[in-house]
Amino acid sequence: MESGNPIYTIMKLILNILLVLAWTVPMHAQAEFTSLDAQARNTRKSEYATPGDLAKALCKDIKNDRDKARVLFSWLAANIRYDVKGMERNSPDAQSQEEYEGKLVKQAYRSGKGICMDYALLYKTMAEAVGLECIFISGHAKASVRESWNGHAWNAVKIDGAWKLLDPTWGAGFTDDNNKFQQIFQPGYFFTAPRIFALDHFPDDPKWQLLEVPLDQKAFKTQGTISYGDPHSGISDAEPIGLPLTKAPNGKIELRLKMLHPPSVIQLRMGNRDIQFEQFEKNGWITLRFSPASGRELQVWGGKKTRQIVSTTLLGTFPVN
Repeated sequence: MESGNPIYTIMKLILNILLVLAWTVPMHAQAEFTSLDAQARNTRKSEYATPGDLAKALCKDIKNDRDKARVLFSWLAANIRYDVKGMERNSPDAQSQEEYEGKLVKQAYRSGKGICMDYALLYKTMAEAVGLECIFISGHAKASVRESWNGHAWNAVKIDGAWKLLDPTWGAGFTDDNNKFQQIFQPGYFFTAPRIFALDHFPDDPKWQLLEVPLDQKAFKTQGTISYGDPHSGISDAEPIGLPLTKAPNGKIELRLKMLHPPSVIQLRMGNRDIQFEQFEKNGWITLRFSPASGRELQVWGGKKTRQIVSTTLLGTFPVN
């Protein structure tokens, strides 16, 4: 169609509106939880004898299951600290798996700290107390954008007949380079899209990937990762994702990133070398075009520049063919 055609103009306007909506929905999805997150932060467990009692109090005036799931996720993030030395603790004595898990839940609730298993069991206990169908999922994970492979646990909860994935441990924060826990809310791990969640979570039972075609272990270990825990400063999506970056016929590689707040400084590295790139922005996506250096992995760093230094953090790693 010609650009002067009024039908073409209307169709173009509709397309632009749809693109804007696609971009703003993730921001709105987080903003609408503001009051629930505040309620969770301000509710103290000292007023309630059991996690079930606390869950019922949190959800007393909440009418839908999605909001119940969110307020419980936010409460754990704000009130349970990750126990960096927790793997060294003695396991409680128990005659059954049910008794063992019950003791872990009581211990985590009482002490206000725990490891991933404790977070996931505590979340399941609280969710079931308010009528949610919730699953404890065991498996492995690649910690944030790093390539380590560790045992991990998280949850799935059924909302309106569909399973949703969440990681209450990573939602509570992260351990820094000095192995100290930083309790900084990471809402990106709540109801994460399965194709994004599968970048760094690998369940023992493949069905809990919630993918039409589950990944095998090799594919999981070799795919890239993105830092999506904080939607405001991380990468919320990428193209391609889960597949290696490949050269176009002109020898260039293109990587597209979706970021709510793109950093003022972006750096690309391959083989411990900074590489030059072109950058374009359109419809909420940043396109990075570059000629690859030697190396099989691209690192994307983002941050800001001050008068003295450039400060960046690792936002994503992508395999390169």
